[in-house]
Amino acid sequence: MTHYFQQRVKLPFARVLLGALASSVVTFADLAPIQAQENDPASTSHNAGAGEVMPVPSTVTPSVTGIEQRLPAEQGSAKTGAGEGAAQETAQPEADDAAPVAEKQKQAPFSKPVMFDPAMVTDLARNLASQPFENPHRELPEVLSALDAEDYRQIRFKSQRAFFNPAETDFSLELYHPGNMYDVPVTINLVRNGEVQVIPFSAGLFDFGKTGLSGNDFSTQNYAGFRLRYPLSDVTSKDELTRFLGASYFRLQGQGQSIGQMARGLAVDLAGPTGEEIPVFREFWIVEPKKGAKTITVYALLDSERVTGAYQFDITPGTRSQADIKAHLFFRDGVEKIGIAPLNGMFLFGEQGRRFFDDYRGEVHSSDGLLINNGRGEWLWRPLDNPENLQMSSFLDENPIGFGLLQRDRDFDHYQDLERRFDQQPGYWVTPKGKWGKGHIELVEIPSPSETNDNIVAYWVPETKPVAGGEMQVEYSVTATRDGTSLHGLAQATDTRLQRLATLDDDGQPATRFVLNFVGGDLDYFVKDAKNLRADISASEGEVQNIRILPDPENGGVRVFFDLINSTDAASSNLRAFLLYQDKVLSETWTMPWAF
Repeated sequence: MTHYFQQRVKLPFARVLLGALASSVVTFADLAPIQAQENDPASTSHNAGAGEVMPVPSTVTPSVTGIEQRLPAEQGSAKTGAGEGAAQETAQPEADDAAPVAEKQKQAPFSKPVMFDPAMVTDLARNLASQPFENPHRELPEVLSALDAEDYRQIRFKSQRAFFNPAETDFSLELYHPGNMYDVPVTINLVRNGEVQVIPFSAGLFDFGKTGLSGNDFSTQNYAGFRLRYPLSDVTSKDELTRFLGASYFRLQGQGQSIGQMARGLAVDLAGPTGEEIPVFREFWIVEPKKGAKTITVYALLDSERVTGAYQFDITPGTRSQADIKAHLFFRDGVEKIGIAPLNGMFLFGEQGRRFFDDYRGEVHSSDGLLINNGRGEWLWRPLDNPENLQMSSFLDENPIGFGLLQRDRDFDHYQDLERRFDQQPGYWVTPKGKWGKGHIELVEIPSPSETNDNIVAYWVPETKPVAGGEMQVEYSVTATRDGTSLHGLAQATDTRLQRLATLDDDGQPATRFVLNFVGGDLDYFVKDAKNLRADISASEGEVQNIRILPDPENGGVRVFFDLINSTDAASSNLRAFLLYQDKVLSETWTMPWAF
């Protein structure tokens, strides 16, 4: 049986809402030329407005895999590649050689190109962790910082200037302009034929729409992030495949999916008493795909007050697009709670309750539940909520098989939203690679009055806490799925509905009726013998009564009813329910915390 507990925590609302987005710039080196290209096979890559760039010197350090932690004392033996065979002959610049970029262009206009090595990013992260943290936020010109979200969206990359030759690859690269809350410059590098080439900032790559900013001088700025496009819908389309914009956030879409929830590189002390620390991706290296390649690789340098990291994303588009991720983390200081593979969703209201929302839409959410496949093979479904107080749920585990925030409800009529199309938004499924050891999956539900807040976060927390000078390595994949029906063959808990029951007299105990729908798997086969179907329902506090199972000819599967009686002084109860035919388990386990 899975051990888990729920907490209802009251913290200042501003402290736990997801923080300001951030990123920063790392610039190294002598420069070499690269330019944006017209998205036309006949045109060259030398178009006006992109400027020139310079090669980047690198040091090489071996990369490592798996989820593994090293204490400071172990690191001497962990770096054998760097000391014994990892191209240590690369000269380090003297302190007085750190001339400004413009001056170095004059000194060495024909410098030798630097070839990219993934270990270079690991070495940068390791070295960065040994230096004091510098706040990456920069003051934007007022005309950019004052942009609201709608105005910022008007600044669009000129699609005809997208990077990569369409005659060679179906992938294309577009960049994001700084503005609004995106106030941290991000360095974007291309890796072409193995050579590192920095993309210099150019306002000429952007259409400023009706913002009136086209005449401004933004030459001192840098990019805010990037996105990759790919023909997901059909051979002629240019759909968004992935987007890296703000802090360590990224999005991933598959075929027929609209833009929805987000993932991020790392979570640090989220919803903790000292406040959340927001890591950022400071620099990216995007490897230009070879002709006919179906996967594109992105490397990233992460930085935060107490942790740095080298990331590799191997992104494969498809019906269920997937990012295979490797991360090597280095800790400047100890961290109380590190969140691995964080997923971010939004849940305002669903079928189980609207609270105080006056809205024409029946449901508003980008995901409606957390699905867990724990290390013992059990499947758990936890419906999401927009609680009155901060709510945290922990699911203790060892070597989890997978977890994800899913959007199971795919009926447009339930949402009636033509713009955001919640019925088409992807769910994200995390598959660990290797043994993740002991820890817990943590679900954080933050009270939110608006759909503009991503108030749902889920991630893995290792049992062993990171220490100053330590390292951690982890590998996993994130898949953009739909409702997750292909993940297991059991019946799914699809709907959770509630009804407060009136008491008949002053001495009556308050009660709540729960109505659950289970659909799929082998349920329709066994429902013909309904008398041998049973629901196993338990509550950690209170009394469960009036359990009933009814076939549901309208929605398929069955509907399960039960009443929870508040017969205790406890403030809350943890509920579980699953279906059996005789002794055969037919469904995943529905689980939910309930406050009396």
